[in-house]
Amino acid sequence: MTDTVRFRCNNCGRRFETEVLSEAEQREARLRDRPTFAVQCPECKRTDIRRGWE
Repeated sequence: MTDTVRFRCNNCGRRFETEVLSEAEQREARLRDRPTFAVQCPECKRTDIRRGWE
C-alpha cells in the first residue's frame, strides 16, 4: 500500500504531497529487480527535496 508523504523542495521551496511506496513494497521491488524512482519536485523537476513542510 502506498503512503502519502509531504515534501518540500530545497531548490525552489515548493511544498507538495505525493504517494510513495511503503518500505515493504520497496524491498519487494528491489528483490524482483523492478525500478523504484526518486521523488522529484513537480515544479523544477529536481530531486533535492526533504520530507515535511517545516
